[in-house]
Amino acid sequence: MEREENMSLLKKEYRKKGKQVRAALSAEERAEKSREIERRLFQWDAFKIAENASVFMSFRDEVDTHHLIDMMRVTGKRVYVPIVDKENNDLLLSLFHGYDELEESDFGIMEPRINPSRIKEVDVLDFVLVPGLLFSKDGYRIGFGGGYYDRLLSKLGPDVPRVGICFEEQVVDFVPAEEYDEILDAVVTDQNIYLFKEF
Repeated sequence: MEREENMSLLKKEYRKKGKQVRAALSAEERAEKSREIERRLFQWDAFKIAENASVFMSFRDEVDTHHLIDMMRVTGKRVYVPIVDKENNDLLLSLFHGYDELEESDFGIMEPRINPSRIKEVDVLDFVLVPGLLFSKDGYRIGFGGGYYDRLLSKLGPDVPRVGICFEEQVVDFVPAEEYDEILDAVVTDQNIYLFKEF
């Protein structure tokens, strides 16, 4: 029990650090870095061949994904946006059709309104982009603590790339990780693509 409490406190400290790192970047820097991340993704073969990708709707000072989503759709990719299902403690995947279908969630994040015909099973995905506050150089991440993405990632097949996107400043040597924390296959930043497995 004491170990769990210590780990919880440690993760809380890392979350705080991650928020500070992002907040220190100006809006102009974040916009420029977001476009560079986008360019790296579209030059990467593993992403180019993806047809059905899950992408989060960016929130506050995260990597901007709105333009990325637009470009993915222009290039023929089907985009799936996660919806937090608090009742079942899970993420639903909604096939994205346009920004007019979005509404603000209880967390303040824009999400698609639930339309049963658009909700798809996890096995439709062939690429997943994952948010986070800090990412380590061995593939772990610190998120907001809900565990939603870890549960989603645990359902993916082994061949589906699970890729964090973040600003270079959010990459650190180490983040605290527990057994249930899922490891990523790669992290794409404005300066690098960190690979943790071969594609």
